[in-house]
Amino acid sequence: MASIQYKLFSNLIGILPIKLRLQVLFYRRFKEFCNFDSPKTFNEKLQVKKLKDHSDKLTVAADKIASKMFVKNLAPELYIPKTLWSAGSLDELEKLDLKQLPSDYVFKANHTSQTIEIIKNGKHLPLKKMKALTRSWLKHDQATALGEWAYKNIPAKVFIEEFLDFDGKEPDDYKFFVYHGKVEFIQLDSDRFIEHKRNMFDRDWNDLGIDYSFARKSPPPAKPSFLDLMIQISEKIGKEFDFVRVDLYWYQNKVTFGELTIYPGAGFEKFPSKEWDEKFGLPWRIQ
Repeated sequence: MASIQYKLFSNLIGILPIKLRLQVLFYRRFKEFCNFDSPKTFNEKLQVKKLKDHSDKLTVAADKIASKMFVKNLAPELYIPKTLWSAGSLDELEKLDLKQLPSDYVFKANHTSQTIEIIKNGKHLPLKKMKALTRSWLKHDQATALGEWAYKNIPAKVFIEEFLDFDGKEPDDYKFFVYHGKVEFIQLDSDRFIEHKRNMFDRDWNDLGIDYSFARKSPPPAKPSFLDLMIQISEKIGKEFDFVRVDLYWYQNKVTFGELTIYPGAGFEKFPSKEWDEKFGLPWRIQ
């Protein structure tokens, strides 16, 4: 019932003009209006970015296939998970030979989030299931409901990606908040499928002592030996944007690409206070 209500709400909200749509969503989430004219908080600035920044670079960054070549050109030392196959239609899916695939891989969509199936030990999805997922994923519109413009012009595809084996564990996910080419904050997500923890740090790995959507580990994890390298890579990529979040892993002694995030939490993720929302917004000189 809740999913039906959400779908109806999404369809209705998508009809509204974009600025009004974002204002309704912002008020619904934060119980105050978004200051589009003089934004101060991180979440306000993300809404302004949706409205004003329509650079082609954002489309490339948000595309889970195209972004791989984009970041590789900027940071050749970065390990990029291999794309093994891709398709933009059900007809192309019919030609896929499952026997040619490795026993472990990831089936995903390139133009949206939370569309992923992990295949292990050769237990391939039945073609009927893959078709159903492909049909559903290719129709998904990430851009409209929450106004995330960067997804609007991505050529929708499904693809199969190399599976990265972290010894059977969920890897730590390092997310770098890069403003005008400088890392200011770092988010560490750990134990996501056990008991999800999230720690927030400044660029020097000083724990900020806040809970951001998830409880933090206490004591916080020690500074990893590869952090400086991750920061260098994130800043090489981040200099191309006024703001971007660069998501990385440490895999087989290599800094490994996860994705680029243009609108963290779609600009609706709550900080523990408005003061923290403003602190994360302060380094961002948005036009």
